[in-house]
Amino acid sequence: MTSIESAHRAIPATEGEREQMEAAFRTALEQLPENTSFAHAVRELARPLFDSGWISGVRTGHTGPALADVPLPPYMFGTALANLSAALHVDNGPSIGQLVSYHGSQECCHGRYWVTRIERELDRRGRESVLYRLSEYRNGAFVTALTGVHAASVTALPQHWQM
Repeated sequence: MTSIESAHRAIPATEGEREQMEAAFRTALEQLPENTSFAHAVRELARPLFDSGWISGVRTGHTGPALADVPLPPYMFGTALANLSAALHVDNGPSIGQLVSYHGSQECCHGRYWVTRIERELDRRGRESVLYRLSEYRNGAFVTALTGVHAASVTALPQHWQM
């Protein structure tokens, strides 16, 4: 055994630790400013990282007595980091200020536009819909050309097309 290996075997979170995590996570969310809103998916991504951090703090004695010096199973960190990594590599579509190609139902308007607004809403079934405002850049200002454009109607152009 090397100096970085623990003398104890890894043990998953206990019932008491899970109860503490639940209360701490709820308290953390309640302490956010009222105008802060995180999508359910974002909370689900943050949750495993919070849980791992909380248990690590408990077990190292930073949050009170518990299973001090007992390491967490490696899969807890692997799961947390894999979920976060997967979320970071998901194509979330164009961002504000990005040049896009519009190819939607208004064929007379097909062409290149700048994204100047993004609206995200949940429908009655809890599915997210994303609508874009597309603008032209004329005489040093953005002029709205299309509103309520669905994500399927735009394709982000490569970065070398950007301003």
